[in-house]
Amino acid sequence: MTSHLKLLAETQGDLAVISAALQDAILTVGDIKFNKQAQTLMFKASRFMHEKVKGKRVNTGVQFNNVLSLSAKSIDRSDPQAYLVLLSVNYVENKKEKNGEVHLIFSGGGEMRLHVDYLEARLVDYLQERDTDKLPLHPTMNT
Repeated sequence: MTSHLKLLAETQGDLAVISAALQDAILTVGDIKFNKQAQTLMFKASRFMHEKVKGKRVNTGVQFNNVLSLSAKSIDRSDPQAYLVLLSVNYVENKKEKNGEVHLIFSGGGEMRLHVDYLEARLVDYLQERDTDKLPLHPTMNT
């Protein structure tokens, strides 16, 4: 049975739900599209469905609106076929200016920062979910 997600985030709490859904999503650098004129950043990804008992993935589309500017660190944009694994998405509000930054954190130290006028993000699953035997690895830390 397919249970596609359709999520909207307008608060930090909402974005935490999207972040959890996107943990371990796989995408390529070329999948990320920033339209400065429309103030949107969009990407498609293969989302690991943590909400399922068995290993499954589904294609998902993600859109951030009201994006004023974008910066990236440790992401080689010269290779559109390079893979990225998304670890988390968070929002840092600038209460003084009434705007903020969305941080997309990738494995290997990559990061994208979206300066947004206000938070608005959408996640929509599409196509059929599919089985995978490749489970995300999350090493434990010894303390």
